Order: sequence, then structure tokens, then C-alpha cells
Amino acid sequence: MTATTAHAIRKPQTNLSVVTDIMEYSRFGALSQAFVMAALESYSEQVIATPDEQVSNGLLPAGVWKGIAEETLQKLEATGYRPVESKT
Repeated sequence: MTATTAHAIRKPQTNLSVVTDIMEYSRFGALSQAFVMAALESYSEQVIATPDEQVSNGLLPAGVWKGIAEETLQKLEATGYRPVESKT
């Protein structure tokens, strides 16, 4: 375990600070940003494609998870990260 990893494990962090740390302070530089963005896109697509009964985690209903996934993809499209899907 690296010193950075050990420090991150010991220090309580918010989800936002963890994601920021991954994106801004990776030893892989900007490639980690591309990784996080691709992960957001891929997971959002998976959630939308999965049947509702498999998406619900007991804490939040499937509709909430799918709504978050759809909103995430819309934001990725709006920022130009992801091509806008045609609705034909």
C-alpha cells in the first residue's frame, strides 16, 4: 500500500472529495479523468438496460436509480462528453 493510499484510508472523506482526489491527483494524470467519465457513462447505460427488479437495492427503488442514470447521461451529452443519442 502506498503512503497516499494509506492516508486516504485513514482520513474520513466525502464521496465528492474521493472522486475529486481520483480525478485530480492520480499518478496516471488526466487518464484517470477519462476513466471516471467512461465509468459514469458505462454504469449509467447498464442501469438503464437492466430490468427494474434487478436494479432496486432495497434502499432506493429502481425508478430512482434509473432516473439518476438518465440524468447522468443527459449531463454527459449536454457537456459534449457523450454524443447525443438520436430519438428516431
